[in-house]
Amino acid sequence: MMVSLLFASAAGLCRADNDARIIGRIGENWPTDSLRKASLYMVFNGNKAEELPAVSAGNETRIYSKVWDNLYVQVNTVTGDNGVASYKFSFSTDEAGEDTLASTDTQDGPSLLEVAATDFRSDDNFSNRPLKPGPGTPSDRGALRVIHYKNFSAIIRVLEFNIGDVNLNKKPYFKSLSVLVRVKEKGTDDKAAE
Repeated sequence: MMVSLLFASAAGLCRADNDARIIGRIGENWPTDSLRKASLYMVFNGNKAEELPAVSAGNETRIYSKVWDNLYVQVNTVTGDNGVASYKFSFSTDEAGEDTLASTDTQDGPSLLEVAATDFRSDDNFSNRPLKPGPGTPSDRGALRVIHYKNFSAIIRVLEFNIGDVNLNKKPYFKSLSVLVRVKEKGTDDKAAE
């Protein structure tokens, strides 16, 4: 019965107050790897994150976690009308997030580092936006983002979300969001290919 309800909801046959979907789960880290890899499972509930430090500044919150020595993932909330409209990811060499690192990717439009509730809703917020497989692009960010840096690459994979205010012409916001952030150090061959 649960499967038929999910199918009916996804097909637009019934309306719900929330958009809650599970996209998938994945894990990685192999003992045979010679380069550093890290996988961080992050769960956000509004401007709070499970078991991660957070610093508030007005309506916004900065949540951070150590990846490895001299590398931190920083997540800043962007508040909308009714809650957190998006989470902006960045990487820094310091815990305070003051020495941020620039990606080597060209910026054509919206950044792949921002996970926004509008990424998963139609333009008028009346229906859910179909998610294409594979990495997102600036014009269609999707659930998987691949970002390249000088010494590492980062993958942000949206695993599960619950979006509130899914009504016509309302501004959607995240009630909850879980992501897997995978960071992989680049070897000399990877750097030479850039």
